[in-house]
Amino acid sequence: MTFYSVLVFAHIASAFFLFAGLLLEAVVIGFLRRNPDLAPFRAWTRVFSLAPILYGPALGVILLSGGYLGAQMSSWGQGWIRISFFTLFVIGAIGAIFTSRRIKSIRRLIAEASDSATLQNKLQDPVLLASVRIRIALVFGVLLLMVSKLAFGPSIAVVAVAFAFGVAAALPAWKKSAQTRTAI
Repeated sequence: MTFYSVLVFAHIASAFFLFAGLLLEAVVIGFLRRNPDLAPFRAWTRVFSLAPILYGPALGVILLSGGYLGAQMSSWGQGWIRISFFTLFVIGAIGAIFTSRRIKSIRRLIAEASDSATLQNKLQDPVLLASVRIRIALVFGVLLLMVSKLAFGPSIAVVAVAFAFGVAAALPAWKKSAQTRTAI
């Protein structure tokens, strides 16, 4: 077993953890949005806190191992590698900017045993679902780039289409949120 094979394994295993964390986040957010009782919130908050633990370090390992592998193969000139690297940074930024504060606020409200109405209002924020759905779509776009190894232009197109799929998947959250807010 060589260092290269261990690094490739770490790279691929981290991709699995990234998917697992994002899917876990999506499932928990969806569950909590549909269940207005306060009791399930407390039980699911532990599961909710696992998602960033899974995908945060995984994203770091993917970036570091991918950067090293790209440098070892002298392939940084290939478009798919540059676009994939940039897209992974965007995925991390979307999570940090649009999701982490909201999740911390929700977890704080759960810990304080706040009223269920405030908690439901925070959970109905469409940015939560939009963020996770866009990030999942972008991860699939990066996966497609890793498999197809496209040039720079087509790689941008793949990521743009993945982003569009993520936005399209997020639109129902905005519609439901608008309906919920008008009903209140």
